[in-house]
Amino acid sequence: MTFTEEFAQALRHQRTLMKHRPDRLRVRLLICLIWMLGFGFFFASIHGVQHGRLGNVHWWRHDVPPHLLVSACVTACFFLAFRGFEKLAPQRWLDAIVGWRDWRAGVFYTGLSVGCSAIGVIFGLAAVDLVWTTPGWYRAMAKPGFWAQFLGISAFISVFLGLRYRARWKQEALQARVTEAQLRLLQGQIEPHFLFNTLANVQSLIDFDPVRAKLILERFTDYLRASLGQLRGDATTLAQEFAMLEAYLGLMQVRMGERLRVSLDLPADLSGFELPPLLLQPLVENAVHHGLEPKIGGGEIVVSARREAGALVLDVEDDGLGLDGPQRRSGNGVALANIRARLAARWGAAATLTLQPRDGGGTRSRIQLPLPI
Repeated sequence: MTFTEEFAQALRHQRTLMKHRPDRLRVRLLICLIWMLGFGFFFASIHGVQHGRLGNVHWWRHDVPPHLLVSACVTACFFLAFRGFEKLAPQRWLDAIVGWRDWRAGVFYTGLSVGCSAIGVIFGLAAVDLVWTTPGWYRAMAKPGFWAQFLGISAFISVFLGLRYRARWKQEALQARVTEAQLRLLQGQIEPHFLFNTLANVQSLIDFDPVRAKLILERFTDYLRASLGQLRGDATTLAQEFAMLEAYLGLMQVRMGERLRVSLDLPADLSGFELPPLLLQPLVENAVHHGLEPKIGGGEIVVSARREAGALVLDVEDDGLGLDGPQRRSGNGVALANIRARLAARWGAAATLTLQPRDGGGTRSRIQLPLPI
């Protein structure tokens, strides 16, 4: 990753509350320095225009340094307040705030920003008075006009940030719809292949094993009944998702026989949780096709859901060949990238997809989603 890409990523992360920030400290400090210089010179320029000395020697010597010091205090206050809140607040609070897409987000960020600005300005003016002992700076806080100007600028910045967040949310909603459309296109490319293969298997079994052919058709009908309903909607429930997985794995069990063992674990209190459709099936397909089918003895696939530290954890585990095993089918990376894009479009950084080796061999695919408070 180049420095430009790392810097752009750190800027994106600035808009999200997270306990463990992946960006390097020097990049985050550089962002703070840019904010400090930007605000300092902005307000110094306003002061210079008001007094008719913008750009002259007096402005550089007597206006710019105090404004930069005040801006440094405000920036430090922002950093300490937001970072302290991220560290001290429970994770479920952060997930809930990140998930807000209405007036609550505006009230929270505006209130915290105005409060940090006010405290930073107070400390900044006190620091200016101590460093330069400039007459009038320490009395500025007692003037109603000063705070009227402060509140006016705060209101302007709050409206600007509100419009910016609203535009960002609209963009995220549009991206979510685009991602869902891409999923449907991908699913439309996969389904005919799966459909034709299943029907070809039935056709080859009709003459010498009609009982098994009938069983495959029954399982295939169950799968179509479960999956077609999900594809028509923008959301599904965990109960519906697990029902579709049960039908799909039942079909795979008919084909693989005793080589495939299945375990599904969905607590009743999580069955109504809503999520985008077809989040788990690509992971289950990867586990079957890449992990278990190439293994001579087959293996077991376990799909489970549980609560953990205020989050919903969905695991797809297999004891197959593992992440280093041969890849038998293309599109694995596309499916995983698609899932990550859909998670980011709906929950942002609060939702994750990770692949890791499973204890005892095999692969564990894990999706973590924020639970509503």
